[in-house]
Amino acid sequence: FTRALTCLSKYGDDLSIYATPETFSLSATNSSKSAYCRFKYNYNFFTKYNVGNNRDRQQDDFAEEVHQVLTVTGQLLTKSLLSILKHRTVEKSVEKCVLSIIEGAPPSQGDRSDEETDSLESRLVIRLHCKHGIVKTHRLLLLSQPSLLAPGLQDSEFQSRLTIGPRAIKDIVEHFPSAKSGKSDPQLVWTFHDSEVQLKSLENIVDARGRAQLSTELTISAAEFDVYDVKLLPTTIAFHLREFNATIAYAESMSLALDLSFTDPNYPLRIDVEDDNSETLFVISTSHAYGNSGGGNGASANGSQ
Repeated sequence: FTRALTCLSKYGDDLSIYATPETFSLSATNSSKSAYCRFKYNYNFFTKYNVGNNRDRQQDDFAEEVHQVLTVTGQLLTKSLLSILKHRTVEKSVEKCVLSIIEGAPPSQGDRSDEETDSLESRLVIRLHCKHGIVKTHRLLLLSQPSLLAPGLQDSEFQSRLTIGPRAIKDIVEHFPSAKSGKSDPQLVWTFHDSEVQLKSLENIVDARGRAQLSTELTISAAEFDVYDVKLLPTTIAFHLREFNATIAYAESMSLALDLSFTDPNYPLRIDVEDDNSETLFVISTSHAYGNSGGGNGASANGSQ
């Protein structure tokens, strides 16, 4: 779970929460709306999982029907939650972690108040049950989610698909410079041929004519991929490395293969990483490489759900 949060923090500062009785989703979008990441967990990923309002269930004869359609949403800073769950003492001392979302509501009537529920502000409550009966409680303010936008992805008969293991793709990408600062985000250009793939990096260092000055080139065999199904040859796409490297790091930490799919530079790159109890979607915008036909307009990873 903390590995997912680490990956999400590389995509965006704001963490969006979307919970239903069946699934719990965390997502993030970068500031330029060019990359999107979502982790969706099945309810049985957790030891105990419940979405609903206990007080409403006691008062509503149709509680089960209400429970089935209920959703809970909110937004907070990714690093706020990550700093709690990845604290250096957590791994050694915490035996159980309980996450609760308390939705804001007016103060209850009567003399007795409930600290957890009598608040106009929604909160995420994190309880860390530690050794020796110690319970640490953290409360994070949950903001209203401005929108629940997920990228619009093209469904095309010309969609290409690649599958590769995390270690293999990491070995390939390590040949290229990574982002050294917040302003530096190298771009990687992929050209797919029948039996080989050419890769070239472009640094964000430009000359007077606006052309990238530094580049690294590499040619690999298509056999490096477990699945290599490129519909139109040759095909060239380009995308930035920051979020792609975060995706690789997550997949490697979980020992899961990456399924990449794309059509052309007018549509984003989609990456799926799945295991038994979760689905992970990464969407990164692509663009035309310098010198290729079709101009320089990139594909946005922002769309409608």
